[in-house]
Amino acid sequence: MKNKCLVKSIKKAAVVIVALLFTPLCMAQQSGRAEADVLGKDEVAVFITIGQSNADGSAFADEDEDGRLSAWYDNPDTNPGLTKIWYRSCHIVNQADGARWVFDGTTDVAPGWLDLYYKNDNKRGKTMMNMIHGYGTWSDGAAGRRGMEGEFGMRFQQAFPGRELYIVKLGCSGSKIETWASDSDSHNWDYFYDNIYKPAIDDLLSKGKKPRLAGIWWMQGEANGADTKEYYLPMLKRLIGKCRDSLGFPDAHVYIGHIVKPGESLTNPEASVQYGQGVRDAQDAITDREGADFVPNVTVIDGRECPFDNDNLHWGHVGINKIGEKIAAEVISDGRGGGWATFCPSTYNDNKAKDRMARQ
Repeated sequence: MKNKCLVKSIKKAAVVIVALLFTPLCMAQQSGRAEADVLGKDEVAVFITIGQSNADGSAFADEDEDGRLSAWYDNPDTNPGLTKIWYRSCHIVNQADGARWVFDGTTDVAPGWLDLYYKNDNKRGKTMMNMIHGYGTWSDGAAGRRGMEGEFGMRFQQAFPGRELYIVKLGCSGSKIETWASDSDSHNWDYFYDNIYKPAIDDLLSKGKKPRLAGIWWMQGEANGADTKEYYLPMLKRLIGKCRDSLGFPDAHVYIGHIVKPGESLTNPEASVQYGQGVRDAQDAITDREGADFVPNVTVIDGRECPFDNDNLHWGHVGINKIGEKIAAEVISDGRGGGWATFCPSTYNDNKAKDRMARQ
């Protein structure tokens, strides 16, 4: 009897041990299935970047960072080439009233999807879309700056191997929120919508791809540093509403770059030189769940630990890549949780029709 009990105990223990040994494998398989299911049939991820210079990317090249990124991007074993960015030659022109507007630039490459890269190499079919202030991506010095999309795209692909990602980006250095959000000066929004966004989305749709929005990165505020919260807050809320009403993604998740306070940066105590308390207060207000101005589905990305360049205004290459890492972590987590916004064709088509009528 004792022997039988002993045999049963041994068998039971063996079953438990086998279960414990296979649990991690099962969890990994389930995780793999969950990651594979973040997108439905024919769905592709889309990510949007808009704003001023820190959205565009004004970081000078860093040898170590370039080496790290090129080791991944230039290796076909690690980079499957599934991440694209919509390119259009454009540059910035200062206006008499102080506004900064985007216009078409010298055409070096026809508008369309290029391979995402960590720097501009347009003529070879790869870029990260950086206009470098007044000079377009087509200029000789355009390869000298870096944006966060290189880091972001790499981490996205590592998290979701085999999945396509399409980035739609327009950053206008020194541009105020008005030219993105207001009716009186909507030039940059109109350029983005007409020349970057609609052609990109229409191209995906024409190929039978169903866009799924992984998020919108809005990095702007230094140009409005002198404005009060009472002025900037309605503009910011209007911009978020504009994105959700006009782009075909009513549930768009918006990620906002927190403007770093002077003394708050962990590496550059003098940053940031164009800080505005009103902008920061507005950013905090829309993400305060207990406040009257709370806007759902908005996340602030903090940049205190991200090193600045010597100008104490723009993030350096290490800093901008840290931003890309932080945004990617949020986007990846949101995607695994099923939180990416679903495309609404009727809303998108309705807004295209309204846009055509407004221009007639």
